[in-house]
Amino acid sequence: MNAIVQLELSDSEFSDIKELVFSTTGITLSDAKRELVKRRFAPRVRELGLPSFKDYVRLVQTDKGDEVNHFCNAITTNLTSFFRENHHFDLLKSEILPAIYQRNLDSERRIRIWSAGCSTGQEAYCLAIILRSAIPGLENWDARILATDLDEKCLSTARQGIYREDAFEKTPSKIVSENFSKVDQLVKGQATPSLQAKLEIRKLITFNKLNLMHSPWPMKGKFDVIFCRNVFIYFNKATQAELVSRYARMQDPGSFLCLGHSEVIQDPEKVGYKLIGKTAYQRV
Repeated sequence: MNAIVQLELSDSEFSDIKELVFSTTGITLSDAKRELVKRRFAPRVRELGLPSFKDYVRLVQTDKGDEVNHFCNAITTNLTSFFRENHHFDLLKSEILPAIYQRNLDSERRIRIWSAGCSTGQEAYCLAIILRSAIPGLENWDARILATDLDEKCLSTARQGIYREDAFEKTPSKIVSENFSKVDQLVKGQATPSLQAKLEIRKLITFNKLNLMHSPWPMKGKFDVIFCRNVFIYFNKATQAELVSRYARMQDPGSFLCLGHSEVIQDPEKVGYKLIGKTAYQRV
């Protein structure tokens, strides 16, 4: 059996990868991420039979197929769970959706929510669950949730809406029983007890691939609520500011934007937002 060749990541190769990551995803990598970069990309370099990281960078730069997708997927982190950072969902149910309901009750009865950076879909399904419980007669409303991510593999999981039972350990049993059905999922060839979001939940959500760095975004309408949580932490200050400005253009006054627990908008008034809760903002 041939020994696995140890790939070394030179200073210039690391610099090239950092630049390529930034140009394709907007993610800024610090020097402290060097070992992470090596660990994430080395398996792909070996799989392709390339002699070095330099050759892999050259391949991605000239790629006309799916290698850019592999590159982007390798560097993104997809840590998520059901009702993560629950204070936002509490705010959504108790204040945000009731305000939207009252504002639209006598008009077009339209609600649009965007989960930007949805990963494997748990956040989007939580949004759908809250939406169904907070809006009376939702079936008579034009209500849609858009969920987007850069990682096509994550989106494939999200579209199925199937998760292992242990993913719901911290989710109230009543919420689980009302919104998910038991199914068997094949995991490494073995049937694994799992749960799938019910059809009425899945029908509220559209999952699409979207690179937040691309311009213009394909969406035309305005969003009442945008969840972009734990995404800003990967971007530098300039990119964060540009994203906030673009989100502002996608929202009318009175709409809401929620960021991750460690993410803030610097001088929110300058870009047309006001802080209304923990990392929760309203368009003004």
